[in-house]
Amino acid sequence: MGWLWASTLDVLTRAGLEIYLSERSYVARSSQPKVECPLIRAQEMARYVEHGTLDAGLTGLDWVLESGLDVVNRFASTRTCDLPNLA
Repeated sequence: MGWLWASTLDVLTRAGLEIYLSERSYVARSSQPKVECPLIRAQEMARYVEHGTLDAGLTGLDWVLESGLDVVNRFASTRTCDLPNLA
C-alpha cells in the first residue's frame, strides 16, 4: 500500500465505513456491501473516475490537475471539509 493509505483509511472511517483489507488483495471490503475500495495508483485514479470505471476516487489534487481529465473535486481538503456519512 502506498503512503496515501493511512489518510484514505481515515477519510473512509470518518465517513462511517469500516474497511477490511487482506494482505494479498487489491480490493478492500467495507462495512457496506455495495461499497468496495479498489487500491489503485494515485496518478491513475482520475482516469478511472472519468471513464466511469469507478464512481469516486481519493487522490491528490496535484494528480487530478496534472491529468487534465474532466472530474469533479468534491473535497478540497479532508482536514477542513465535512464528509458525507456513507454508512
